[in-house]
Amino acid sequence: MKESATLSEIYLYPVKSLPGIKLEKALTTKFGLAHPDNTLVVDRKWMIVDANGSFRTQRQIPKMALIRISVEGDFLIFSAPQKNPLKVPIENPNKDKKNYRLWTCRIDGYGYGGEVSAWLSEFLEVDGLDLAVFNENLAPIKTKDIEENTATRETDVVIYQDFSPFMLIGEESLEELNKRLEIKVPMNRFRPNFVSKNNSAFSEVNLNPIKFVIIFFIFVLF
Repeated sequence: MKESATLSEIYLYPVKSLPGIKLEKALTTKFGLAHPDNTLVVDRKWMIVDANGSFRTQRQIPKMALIRISVEGDFLIFSAPQKNPLKVPIENPNKDKKNYRLWTCRIDGYGYGGEVSAWLSEFLEVDGLDLAVFNENLAPIKTKDIEENTATRETDVVIYQDFSPFMLIGEESLEELNKRLEIKVPMNRFRPNFVSKNNSAFSEVNLNPIKFVIIFFIFVLF
């Protein structure tokens, strides 16, 4: 018998591998969650890239964990210790399309350059960094092209996510995992969009999808 769960938290990560924004409500798109105050801000629509056009994460640049992101009107605000905040236009005025590497896939985007590139390179102490943004007129990555042996549909796509536009983790799963670890890890280590509770550990894969969607949309829309 499939279990049901209660949605307890929602997170949006505008920039891949940077800390997320906790939300009380969100909108859904085929590319992931969208911010309720500006629907152009979509989960992992931006990513930091190096001079060779390869995406960068906290694995290569741990200092990325210190950057905080917020949404103010038509701007993303980047904040970091001992740095003046950076205002990044959500709609990139630079229309110079580039092709980037995301794991084994290639995907297009638009680099910001200029002040944005300089701010990131200086704070993260890596020359040649830039911020890339996906635009709806570009082709997303088909999920089946990332990993063939999965139950995905031809229409399932992602932008700068690793595999899926949404990620769900249960509180009980993290609790059970931490019982097995000497050094405990927090939920944000896994960067989920949805956190559930009241379901048994590691049962997320078996959750009744219809019941979860009903709970989610009641939470979001009302």
